[in-house]
Amino acid sequence: MFNSSFKIKKKKCKILYISPDIGSGGAENILYNIINNQEKKDVILISLTNIGYYGKKLKTNGYRVIALNMKINFFILFKFLKLTFFIYKFNPEIVHTWLYHGNLIGGVIAKILGVKKIYWSIHHDFEYSSIFTMLEMKILKILSYFIPQKIVFCSSSSKHNHLTNGYNKSCSLLIKNGISLKKFKPNSQYRKEVRENLKISNKCFVLGNISRFHPIKDHDNLLKSLSILKQKNIDFICIIAGLGLSNKNKVLRNKISKYKVEDKVKLIGKSNEIFKIVNAFDLNLLTSKKESFPLTLLEAMASGVPCLSTNVGDAVKIIGTTGWVVDTENPLALADCIEKIIKNKYLLKKNSLMARQRILENFSIDIMYLNYKKLYY
Repeated sequence: MFNSSFKIKKKKCKILYISPDIGSGGAENILYNIINNQEKKDVILISLTNIGYYGKKLKTNGYRVIALNMKINFFILFKFLKLTFFIYKFNPEIVHTWLYHGNLIGGVIAKILGVKKIYWSIHHDFEYSSIFTMLEMKILKILSYFIPQKIVFCSSSSKHNHLTNGYNKSCSLLIKNGISLKKFKPNSQYRKEVRENLKISNKCFVLGNISRFHPIKDHDNLLKSLSILKQKNIDFICIIAGLGLSNKNKVLRNKISKYKVEDKVKLIGKSNEIFKIVNAFDLNLLTSKKESFPLTLLEAMASGVPCLSTNVGDAVKIIGTTGWVVDTENPLALADCIEKIIKNKYLLKKNSLMARQRILENFSIDIMYLNYKKLYY
């Protein structure tokens, strides 16, 4: 496809990352931290869509970030050709693709161009959320035997479920996500600041949920459990933060009204200061139906906030004996567990210290960096 007549000056780079986007999600956060820990001259990042929140941060930090702005229209073929051109021009030693779309599009083109080291990263549990996703995953399952030299999973559950469903076992490995203990740490000033801004007293028991508005996050489960607690006259406030979780969301507001917990919920929407907000919590709640490796558990635990989670993904492995786990889609069990914790608050102080120590020993960002360094070098 490319020959000497093009006279394209090839620029050798160590690692070329290809991601569907570089927004503000958990998988994107991990990608940002991995890149931000490397020499600027060694890495280039290509987003198939827009530059996103973490893409802007990387550009500000001096890294090269390219956004292809792909859309499903007539011009998408030209975007594929543009991606092909960039992979050829940068001549990377390693192409590391991120998430399903990145693995499929970036992986296939890199293979055609003869890149020797192609790594996939998977940050989802194995699930068919749509017909398109089902088709994509079936294609990726076959390609996993021909394209990647390594498939990197972020959780044991994701790895197990993908291999059980036919992904290539021989090149698969696990690198657990890590969190910055410098950024996420107990901070009494943050606790005071957030509570004052939300007009919550220091004595009030505060539950917290950080997620995004999506059926898989099961906010019905959360709101039902809050309704049960309210009926028992238990005093609490629940802070709900994340993309789509604001008062502008009429669907969510209707759910809150349906369960009659308007006076118990504080919606604050998307925030880039989760490290502050989580300090206002006494107990962090994760109520999802499915997860792979929920970063919100790491963020809360590193901040000294014990967690109560549904039994999803690697939640049990993350929490260990520092918190509590209940079955999915069981608001009664969730409410009962919260009630017991509120009535035995002495457990929280002990679990707070244990939670942060567990992150330090098992899920620090330094451990994650070391594992990726071993992969690359």
